[in-house]
Amino acid sequence: MSAPGAPTGLTVLIPAYDEEESIAPTVAAVRTAFAGAAHDVEILVVDDGSRDDTAARAEAAGAVVVRHPHRCGYGRALKTGILAARHETIAISDADGSYPVEELPVMLELARRHDLVIGARTGPLYRGTLLRSPARAAFILLASFVAGSWIPDPNSGLRIFHRAHVVPLFPDLPRGFSFTTTQTLIMTLAGAFIHYRPVEYRTRIGKSKILFVRHSLQIAQGLAEVVLRHNPLKLFLLVGLIPLIATVPVLCCSATESRLLAAVILGCSGVLVFALGMLAAVVLRRPPGMPR
Repeated sequence: MSAPGAPTGLTVLIPAYDEEESIAPTVAAVRTAFAGAAHDVEILVVDDGSRDDTAARAEAAGAVVVRHPHRCGYGRALKTGILAARHETIAISDADGSYPVEELPVMLELARRHDLVIGARTGPLYRGTLLRSPARAAFILLASFVAGSWIPDPNSGLRIFHRAHVVPLFPDLPRGFSFTTTQTLIMTLAGAFIHYRPVEYRTRIGKSKILFVRHSLQIAQGLAEVVLRHNPLKLFLLVGLIPLIATVPVLCCSATESRLLAAVILGCSGVLVFALGMLAAVVLRRPPGMPR
């Protein structure tokens, strides 16, 4: 991948579901951020089957609105907006006021030289509670291990990309909450030029739609699918290390015949899993057209 030159226009895509309290201030903030811009800026709201006045308020604030007949999911709303966008360069942001959209002009400049620019969230609201903070840290470490490079915020909803780089990924991008995580991992593994710009994460307006357990499972599923499709050796390596590590306490105990047998079985299991990962990696990297 390589970043196109200077964008001739920008579409700011805002997926929204039951955000009547925050959608108009969000649209207004985007308009203010790009006041006096030399290029055309389209503000596109995808109303994902809202049950409230989200669509009407977005239109009244000056946004172009595309409606889903019923709720289809965050990723599906983004796909709809990406295809409907008037411009090739696309920014996305949530409709709840939690992202500083005034950062978008600076991020747009960075998008001249990068395939993907991500607003990496910072601050106490992003770090979260004592329960969520360790879980988020573990996920970032796992995602970075899978990608082979440090990813400070895999699933930030504030980002700018080029449509030509994302539409070909649609078959692999989920229609749910994990769209952005999957996009980040796939583009990182593909060698895209990605820039992370620290941004302040703010208090959202209205009630959060995030269900911690459910959405965490969706992200975990997306992570596993990306690894299996693009870098299976990493997943098999992780799984294979479990029985190999388990041999250590077994061998540290008294060396009875049963313990030695258990250590051999565990060790062979780890080696076998790793060998399967090597085989999967070889098959995945065969040139196009070769039989599999």
